[in-house]
Amino acid sequence: MRKKIVGANWKMNLSRLEAESLYHKISILGEANTHVDLVVFPPQPFLGLLSRSSGVALGAQNVYGPEFFGAYTGETSLQHLMDLHIQHVIIGHSERRMYFNEHSDFIDSKAIAALNAGFQVFFCCGESMEIRENGAATSWVQAQLTSLFEQMDPTMCSALVIAYEPIWAIGTGKVPSLDEITAMHGFIRGLCEQHFESPFSDAIRIIYGGSCTADNAGAMAQLPNVDGFLVGGASLSYSSMEEIIASV
Repeated sequence: MRKKIVGANWKMNLSRLEAESLYHKISILGEANTHVDLVVFPPQPFLGLLSRSSGVALGAQNVYGPEFFGAYTGETSLQHLMDLHIQHVIIGHSERRMYFNEHSDFIDSKAIAALNAGFQVFFCCGESMEIRENGAATSWVQAQLTSLFEQMDPTMCSALVIAYEPIWAIGTGKVPSLDEITAMHGFIRGLCEQHFESPFSDAIRIIYGGSCTADNAGAMAQLPNVDGFLVGGASLSYSSMEEIIASV
């Protein structure tokens, strides 16, 4: 069985003191729940500070990827993360795609570079409400994932976590029905099996990343092919994280 995994994406939130306090509390949760992999993605400037503490795994919310060094003002490289002993990274989050105009080719190149460098990649995919209402949700997600799969060596599968995040559910309070989540996660699992033979395809974890809360995590965690969560706003609350981790 695939081990469950939960990512806490703090986005551009929390002060230094708040981040230190929450990381310490969540680390205690992680130590008490060894059957769940837990990764905290704090604001990038806090990675160095938190990496000096013993606690749960840390990850970066973004990385430049293709080049280890160069004239890329404001960017963080894979080498910078490795120097901090960071081994996890989110790539392709909908906010990077929408607000910073990151296109699929660039996102794929970052993901492949990170996988080649030995990182665990949380690769985000998902559709807007307009695309879903037009009946093109699955074809949209298929295009996002196929372009990545075609560049992957099968041995990379164990380091890949696919985060399905329906864009229309992020920060809106809207949540797909359990049937909709089941259908999309099943579709993604089928894509994995089409591109990679077992046991490689079986090693890819598929997690849900759209408006996961303490209230709905329990029901979603029981669905087939839901291997965990990428938690946004709810990850800023210790009590919510406690319930979400318990649910998986």
